[in-house]
Amino acid sequence: MKRRWILFILLSSIFLLPGCDDRQELERQAFIVAIGLDNGGKDNLVNVTFQISNPQVNTSQVADASKEPPSDIVTVTAPDLFSAKELVQSSHSRKINFSHLQVVITGEDFAKTDRFSHIIGSAIIDPEIRRLSYLIVSKEEAKDFIHANKSKLETRPHKYYDFMEQRWISTGYVAPSHLNNVLQRSRDELVLAIYATTERDEHVEMNEDSYLSGMVPQQSGDPAQMIGSAVLKNRKMIGTLNGTETRMSLLLRSHSETKSMIASFTDPINNDFRISARLLRKRHTKIRINTNTDPAIISVEVPLKIQVSSNPALIDYTSTKEKQNKLTQSIERQLQNEAMDLIKKLQEKYKSEPFIWHAEARKNFWTMDQFQKYDWDKQFQKAKVDIKFDITIENFGEQLKPPSIR
Repeated sequence: MKRRWILFILLSSIFLLPGCDDRQELERQAFIVAIGLDNGGKDNLVNVTFQISNPQVNTSQVADASKEPPSDIVTVTAPDLFSAKELVQSSHSRKINFSHLQVVITGEDFAKTDRFSHIIGSAIIDPEIRRLSYLIVSKEEAKDFIHANKSKLETRPHKYYDFMEQRWISTGYVAPSHLNNVLQRSRDELVLAIYATTERDEHVEMNEDSYLSGMVPQQSGDPAQMIGSAVLKNRKMIGTLNGTETRMSLLLRSHSETKSMIASFTDPINNDFRISARLLRKRHTKIRINTNTDPAIISVEVPLKIQVSSNPALIDYTSTKEKQNKLTQSIERQLQNEAMDLIKKLQEKYKSEPFIWHAEARKNFWTMDQFQKYDWDKQFQKAKVDIKFDITIENFGEQLKPPSIR
């Protein structure tokens, strides 16, 4: 009886063995970290750049990998992404694998063409392409951006993008968008993608977040700057938003991954100085849309807590309630002016909104056909928008009273 059970177990294990038939050794695979897309020049071709991570760099095999580059960058011209993938295999010894893909980078010129939407739309057919990969639009060609983007601290490209993802969310300077976002909002809705460049066109601004990539007055450091957003409509780039406008776009959304950000405001008592403070969401942004009126009425309330972190004018705002109210009202007014400037730009120039307000407006209709006939984008262009910021000062730092200067 015991022998029969042993024989039965051995025979049953045969059915489990085929599960390992398609296994791939790690050392035989080449993991793509970044893909670059550019114009191919003619016949609807596209230049595809692959950045292939070298997993041996900075590992225990230092003696063998000390002289190896952290990544290999190769560019091929092909009709689409998958043709390019096969062409790379003609010169690369390892099997190309997209399962670790983190970013898809497209040059600005290519992002403004109809060809871009076709390439991105067809790319997700391959199950290896991660829909949660981030989309980055570079001012220069994607190939040049990938070659020039060599971080001084993070030699491994996959760790660089992993850490940058955390910075994107914590600062709010960019609006991280996955490939899934681009594909979901494919009609007339606006999508904000990360805008980046390694080129320089520096300007000095009073407001630290009103820059666009390449304009930040930076000396040394990493070559790539990522601040501001590329505006996409119908899967095609139509313009940009700077850092201030991008941050405001995140605040005006009902939900956002960015829970806090540091910003500066003009000191209401001494206009020669600016006060820096951390903005924290108290709760979700309230959005109410009345579609029964013409024009539609959009009411937005943004509740924020303020933690004052820098007070260069050294004004003691803790001494009286009157000064605190003056500071609160000044910050609310400055934020409201920035918000209304953005709304005006979106209504007149881009003729749509990236705040996902259409999801709130859709709740007012029984069927999808009714909402589509309402034509939200057209209604938004003439809508009356009222934005209110509810500011509560939480603290003035560890030292309540600023030092006195004699």
